[in-house]
Amino acid sequence: MVPALSLCKLLCSVFLAPQHAGMPLTMVSWPMNTSNHASTNANTLVRQVLHFGRYPVMWREKWIGPANLDRAQLKITGMDTYALVAAVLLQVIIGLYTSVPEPAADDPHIKYPRLQRIVFETQMALLMIAVMCSTYTMVTFLLCKIYTVLALGMYQDVAFDLFFQGTKRLRVSAFWSLIWSMNTFLLAFALNLYTRIKGNRGLLLSVAGILVLLPVGRDWMEILSLADQFIYHTA
Repeated sequence: MVPALSLCKLLCSVFLAPQHAGMPLTMVSWPMNTSNHASTNANTLVRQVLHFGRYPVMWREKWIGPANLDRAQLKITGMDTYALVAAVLLQVIIGLYTSVPEPAADDPHIKYPRLQRIVFETQMALLMIAVMCSTYTMVTFLLCKIYTVLALGMYQDVAFDLFFQGTKRLRVSAFWSLIWSMNTFLLAFALNLYTRIKGNRGLLLSVAGILVLLPVGRDWMEILSLADQFIYHTA
């Protein structure tokens, strides 16, 4: 069994190299239980050996062809989903951007004028970052989708594979740009509580909203870490 596992690792690194062109998350790391991690890795290696029959199929598709249009459609659908999420998020961000009121100097409800101004300017900066990141994600994935579909439509399977691998770095950047856009938008939304509800109560609600974002971000990073462990590291 030990030689078989070593052979499986070698074949995984050779035959599954194209899969790394999808959306690698090697920069994500999250601490996990050591015993559970080792047990999961062992089970994964055994199941990789049992699924050995997929490697010749993948090798034939990559070097002999033609491309598997069903799997190519899955990749295109993934890029389309990223672009759609970024577009919807962009609309929401612009709506919040135009609805945040600038604090008036003569407003009697403002208890801390300087803090109110700082919060307002911070919101504008966060929303500006969110808008630019969402736009970058939307346009990048739309362009990738357009040219991958064009290559497949012109029966250029090799060009499709090369283009998909060549745009890996751009797609990874667009993915993390979407994550940053979501985080900055949520942070700006939490600060908006202080803009809407002025005084100590608004300040407490804004701080509570920011604290709620901490477990949300932790869970998101855990999902990315699991994807990195079970999808990309096993490939």
